[in-house]
Amino acid sequence: MTGYSPSVEADELQARLRQLSDIGELGDGRIPADLQARIHTVATAAEARLGHGTSHTVVALAGATGSGKSSLFNALVGEDLSPSGVLRPTTSKARAAVFGEGAEALLDWLDVPQRHRLDASVNANVSLDGLVLLDLPDHDSIAAAHRHEVERLVQVVDVFCWVVDPQKYADAALHDQYLQRFASHGSVTLVALNQIDRLSADDRRACLVHLGQLLDEDGLVGVRIVATSATTGEGVAELRRELSARTAERRAVVRRLDADLDWLAADLFSACGDVTPRPVPRIARDALVMAAIKVAGVDVVADAVGAAYRHRSAMVAGWPPVRWVRKLRPDPLKRFGLGSGRVTGNEQQSVRRTSLPPASADASAALGTAGRDLVDAVAEGLPLHWRDSLDATITAPVQSLGDSLDRDVASTELPVAPARWWAVAGAMQRILTFAMVVGMVWLGVVFVAAWFQLPNVPTPRLGVVPLPTMLALGGAALGLLLAALGRRAASVGAARRTRAARATLSAGVARVVDEEVIAPTNAELDVLARLGAMTRKLQR
Repeated sequence: MTGYSPSVEADELQARLRQLSDIGELGDGRIPADLQARIHTVATAAEARLGHGTSHTVVALAGATGSGKSSLFNALVGEDLSPSGVLRPTTSKARAAVFGEGAEALLDWLDVPQRHRLDASVNANVSLDGLVLLDLPDHDSIAAAHRHEVERLVQVVDVFCWVVDPQKYADAALHDQYLQRFASHGSVTLVALNQIDRLSADDRRACLVHLGQLLDEDGLVGVRIVATSATTGEGVAELRRELSARTAERRAVVRRLDADLDWLAADLFSACGDVTPRPVPRIARDALVMAAIKVAGVDVVADAVGAAYRHRSAMVAGWPPVRWVRKLRPDPLKRFGLGSGRVTGNEQQSVRRTSLPPASADASAALGTAGRDLVDAVAEGLPLHWRDSLDATITAPVQSLGDSLDRDVASTELPVAPARWWAVAGAMQRILTFAMVVGMVWLGVVFVAAWFQLPNVPTPRLGVVPLPTMLALGGAALGLLLAALGRRAASVGAARRTRAARATLSAGVARVVDEEVIAPTNAELDVLARLGAMTRKLQR
């Protein structure tokens, strides 16, 4: 940066400014808006101020009406540059006394058009080279433009020199609006108790002690107080030497910006707290998964898988004469638009909804409760605005889980593939049914021949039982027995597939919950943890 000399303090400041920039980027939407705005303001002002280097130190004389600030300004510079007393300026702009050369760009940035360049050597022992002394309008002026000018400049000057007088040094407006507000800027603050010539020696000592106590209460512990009189010149040389020393150090710029960062860091720490966010607790995640399982209708689908397995088994291995009854009943899975297997690629886009009934009010309420419990679990002990951020991260995905869960269920490959024994049982049923039909037809022919007294139809016997009767009754009995055994086997297989379907669907629900709720929440918690660590690191 132009005119900027590297040093340990400057390097540390630059590191802190980079840290602040990272906090601003990471904290967007996660820290209060006023702090976010201050981050931008401080970072922008610091970059601009450092861009003008540290060869000049900007000191602002600020004070209330009647404090003798302008008279003290004239006494310090050795010339009557600023009208005082009844001739107070009506302009709302500050006036600058510049010692040395090269401050034009800095004053342009400060927007101080009234400037006077002076000899840097006030006397043989004191050099003010590099000092830019500003005479600000009265901070308690009735003119809003004057107060605005003071407010604007106190944000960017390098050193504050508050000029107070014995009558109004305890004025609440000064302490509440400025001194307490800039309590973290003690290293770049001076206080001049002006008009000291109006006090006796005892009153002077008492006034200085009381002023020191008030400054301590403001948080400005150890701030240098200089007793001055612009009328008699008392203390003016001492204050001038103090300004000379601070200018010669070339450290005021860094100290002022460091103080700004300290102030902002303290407020960021208060906003972010000292609690490190932790990942989603397992118990809260599992509770949300269980609630989502209810909403997804996992039990309904798993039971339908078992019913479909039994239904399809009966259609293949059941007793053929009554299978047509099964055809009148809808397939339990197809009734829900399920059972066609998982689809991939472009076909996945066509999977929209199943035909499952909507989740019950109790299930939906339980899912909402689990989501709120999840927010409570991860946000415990965290700042309110972080809780709001986590609530936004969790609540919306939880509310939209229903559609995602339905799509996952619709595309899940369910365990309803035919068992190997179905084909064997089906073939056996066809053989037994054929035997039964042959036997019944044979018996029918025998009955018709006997009714019409036709020649006897040959009817071989197996023992005492005619073969047609054996075929008819045996085919029917064995077919029914085989169907009963098939139903038993199908029930066992259906129970196993119901459990498998429930496990598969539950795993899918857990995956959806993890992808759409838990993973984003953990990512947000990680960001908040990093943000908290960065704000703590910004402090010194």
